[in-house]
Amino acid sequence: MARKEDANITLVLEVGTYREVVVGRGDSQLTFSHATDLVVRKSNYVCNRTLMIGADKAANDFSRKLVEKAQNPCRKIKIKISVLN
Repeated sequence: MARKEDANITLVLEVGTYREVVVGRGDSQLTFSHATDLVVRKSNYVCNRTLMIGADKAANDFSRKLVEKAQNPCRKIKIKISVLN
């Protein structure tokens, strides 16, 4: 479903009490074939690392507190990805 041009993709990251929501879209060129990386892009660039394009946020838009908490290797990060067509 995420490989459809009209797919709406939402990524939710939660670290402790901090939460970020990123909304973007799918693309027919998405492969999800990279072994270790997923990249959320504001641009329309697609490679094997790309999870979504046209995102409404980049990493530098995230709360500094969330980023600080996520850097602790003992912290758990909850990730939810949903796709709507």
